[in-house]
Amino acid sequence: MKRLLILIFIVLGWLVFDGASQLYAQAGGLTEMGATMSISQETQGQHAQAATSQIADTSGDPKKAAAAQLDKLKKESAKYAKNAEQNGWIGSGNYLSITKIILFLLVFWMWVLTTDWANSDAELLKNPDRFFWNSVNFFPFTVLGTVFFYLPVPNPILFFISYPLTILTWLVPLFCYISVRNKPLPPYEKVMTYDHIKYLFAVALSKIGIKIKVAKKMSYQVGPPIEIEATGLNIDNPTLNARTVLARNHEGFNDLRKIVYDALERRADGIMFEFQAEQTLVRELIDGVWIDAAPLLKERGPLLNTSIKYLIGGNPEEFRKRQFGSFVATVKKKTKFTTDFVIQGTPTGEEKGIITFVIQKVPFNSLEELGMRPEMQDKVKSLVNAPTGLVVFSAAPANGLRSTMNVVSRTADRFTRDFATVEDVQNPYQVVENVVLNQYDSRKGETPMTVLPDVFFREPHALLIRDLINTEVFELCCNEIENNRLIITTIRAKDAADAMIRLLAMRIQPSLFASSITAVVSQRLIRKLCPDCKEVFEPQPALLQRLGLPPGRITELYRVRSAPQPGEKRKPCLTCNDIGYSGRTALYEIIEVNDEIRKILVANPTVEAIRKAATQSGQKGFLFEGSLLIAKGITSVEELSRVMKM
Repeated sequence: MKRLLILIFIVLGWLVFDGASQLYAQAGGLTEMGATMSISQETQGQHAQAATSQIADTSGDPKKAAAAQLDKLKKESAKYAKNAEQNGWIGSGNYLSITKIILFLLVFWMWVLTTDWANSDAELLKNPDRFFWNSVNFFPFTVLGTVFFYLPVPNPILFFISYPLTILTWLVPLFCYISVRNKPLPPYEKVMTYDHIKYLFAVALSKIGIKIKVAKKMSYQVGPPIEIEATGLNIDNPTLNARTVLARNHEGFNDLRKIVYDALERRADGIMFEFQAEQTLVRELIDGVWIDAAPLLKERGPLLNTSIKYLIGGNPEEFRKRQFGSFVATVKKKTKFTTDFVIQGTPTGEEKGIITFVIQKVPFNSLEELGMRPEMQDKVKSLVNAPTGLVVFSAAPANGLRSTMNVVSRTADRFTRDFATVEDVQNPYQVVENVVLNQYDSRKGETPMTVLPDVFFREPHALLIRDLINTEVFELCCNEIENNRLIITTIRAKDAADAMIRLLAMRIQPSLFASSITAVVSQRLIRKLCPDCKEVFEPQPALLQRLGLPPGRITELYRVRSAPQPGEKRKPCLTCNDIGYSGRTALYEIIEVNDEIRKILVANPTVEAIRKAATQSGQKGFLFEGSLLIAKGITSVEELSRVMKM
């Protein structure tokens, strides 16, 4: 782009000087004009004598002939002078005004530089309207600038009109682009703001010895408003400070800051790096799905890799062994995110790393906020407030089970009965009022059995135990149910039927388990369509039938906005960053264990048999709950299909 503009600069420069030469010709020629305007009285006298002699030979009246010739020369000189004065590009002495030409070329060169910057900036930001803005910056100046260059020729006063107009044809399109460009960007990426202009002036003036007081920032303070520091359990502060300083002074630290900040701004739960030979691929875990982000160039990836390893206390020279650690990211000096980082070499010699953001506070306060329908809320409340039984909550990994359990523990009756909980010190949950907390430390080799005998000795009415880690713990809890206790626990499973099979796989007696289990509540997270860009469509009857929706009542559904047609210009959605989904809600299924299901658990327990028995008894599953969300326009058919395949 810059080379093209320089070429245009050369061509237009030639046209300018060609036009200038024509202006000289109009004024009688630079040399001839100067010679004519400086004719001395002596030269005029010589011309007059010659003319007198010539006329005397023909007319016989030399005085009149000389006077006529002199008058003719004065008129011609006045004519040349008038032509020169009427040309706005002519300066003193009837020569070309170098000052005016330099002023014009200065504006022209600034236009070349800023237009090239605008093109590069739009390409860097992946602006879909890049070619439009290139046209806006290019054509007005090339067309109107040429017109304004020739405008002063009829009258010199027009130069003082044409020159400001030339400046406007350069600045107006430029600042229109800057205004549109700055709107979606964070403050640190905006240009021509007060802070940005002040900084540019300070840098420019410092080169000539003039200093302007500007708050000096360290390299790790420039850019996005995020601070990253090393952290870790049982590590002293001097060691953590040393790690932080070492990482901050490394060239790849600002790449880490920008990647982490951008991911958090897009609500990501994690970041994945693939350090390849030619580039570093970056993916962000947004609403449970890995989304591609902008990759790092070949030379930036190793710098980022080394900076992270310094931060977690790893070895930058090690590329095969597993390394892990933690750091804290503070956004805008108020919101802190504790992050875990793991990096591992691959058989191909490359490395993969994952950053996981640990959410400190559960943002949900009720079952309704989790996405549970009123009918299902009543069932869950009834189960967790029952006097006895085994209630199991299950979900696949990273599907919101922790958030659900924190809400459930606050939903259960903790004031009219004794409520206790057992959890690992290394995996703490949110503290809930009026719940007696009992902890064990797995790092010391302890298990729930370390504290359970004392807990049951105090005879609580209800016990929430986060993890059933072995058969001994499981059997003890089932036996305590016979003492009129309610046991609430969790397990990782795809659905409710799968959760029962996994519990049986812990080698508990099937009859004991079947007599103890009351219900299983399972959940999956599903993405919600972006409310600002979702697209309506008319569903086919076959689709409605497959979803179990009545064809006569449902006339339209929603989906992700279709891809733009070739040549179609479309503004990106700022709400979802053109992903099509924004936020998640939960799908729930509850299988209340009846006599038929208990028989299956004892005789021939399989996932298919349990699901069939639950369906025959009228219990709904994930598909039914998902179809309701589709009918309400909350999610899409494609998203439900993705979730059901998990």
